Amino acid sequence: MSIVLYSAEECPFCVRTRLVLAGKEIEHELVEVDLGDKPAWLREMNPRNRVPVLRAGDDVLWESEALNEYLEEIHPEPAMMPADAPGRARVRALLRRFEDLSAAYYLARGGQAGAKDDVRAELAWLDATLSAQPYLAGDAYTLADPGYWPWITRLVRVDVDVSEFPAVSAWSERLAERPEYAAELSLLRV
Repeated sequence: MSIVLYSAEECPFCVRTRLVLAGKEIEHELVEVDLGDKPAWLREMNPRNRVPVLRAGDDVLWESEALNEYLEEIHPEPAMMPADAPGRARVRALLRRFEDLSAAYYLARGGQAGAKDDVRAELAWLDATLSAQPYLAGDAYTLADPGYWPWITRLVRVDVDVSEFPAVSAWSERLAERPEYAAELSLLRV
């Protein structure tokens, strides 16, 4: 089955899925979408008119979390979800909790008063979590890690210094040692 990812280099949601594809060494074609001039066919593929979109054979799927779980199901090795149901539930809960960080991040990018404090509050929670374990969901790398990392690397855009959160900073640096993360860092325009 051929896999095509419709992606935008600068989109952190796309980074999530590119990290999973690369981490699992899944062969795929990458089609770059210009977000400043979205093609009409994008809305035909995804009614939300957003990237990432994945075409796998005849199936067209969208939303990075859903895409990453799909990739985990069709390519279970290396595993990026725990084998046990409670562990998988924790990963999914972390990805829901991520919405608090992303909402604060985008409000801070828009200059909303207090949004940077909300970003820092989420980072403090992440720092406490990562102080007790090497990865977001515990001792093993999971889909939660690429689920958060693209925004952590972009916090400089909202004048938040990740080094204020030593466990988050150390986690991000560990991930940056992985080839797929290093590749994404080389594309990052801060």
